[in-house]
Amino acid sequence: MISPASRLPGETNMTLNFPAARVLAGVLALMLMLFGSATAASAHDSVTATAPSNGETVDTVPEKVTITLSNTPATIGSEIQVLDGSGTNWSAGAVDVLDNTASQAVKPGAPAGDYTVKWRLVSSDSHPIEGEFTFTAAAAGTGSAPAVGAGPMTSVQAVPEKPLEQVKDDSSVPWSVIGLFVVLVGVVVAMVLVARRRLAKDE
Repeated sequence: MISPASRLPGETNMTLNFPAARVLAGVLALMLMLFGSATAASAHDSVTATAPSNGETVDTVPEKVTITLSNTPATIGSEIQVLDGSGTNWSAGAVDVLDNTASQAVKPGAPAGDYTVKWRLVSSDSHPIEGEFTFTAAAAGTGSAPAVGAGPMTSVQAVPEKPLEQVKDDSSVPWSVIGLFVVLVGVVVAMVLVARRRLAKDE
């Protein structure tokens, strides 16, 4: 057995550093795997196209607006508002989803002008995503008001904007992953301290 006195210069540091470096490399690799999987799990669908496109000027107010995603969104929990310059919402009915495209009908008689489409959709990973885009209509919508029959006339006046409810964004890294990271760092520090104490006793 080699005595402490017969160790070559620098051997103590090698004995300490090599095992610690291997442990540290293993811990870092594990952390990269954990954070990589957490990031992949929190990746939501993205918007690939809208109709009208953002900033586009169209001849008349369209009968519907559409949002195309990179995957198929859920229908439940989705909402699209078509707001004119005064903040009046001209959306008609619920959001319709076909494949990876969400459509929102527009009430007839929508006036010419600038519009802002505010949307909130449920991503295919069940997380809510939201955004907005704008377009300008040179003329009012071509749809007409319902005909007046024997019953009372139904007004097509749009209702004022109802603000989209704030949704909690739970796409951040889970606390469990952060806690595990802290524990792993603590284990590495403890192992290095123990190794130093053993080397100090051997010397």
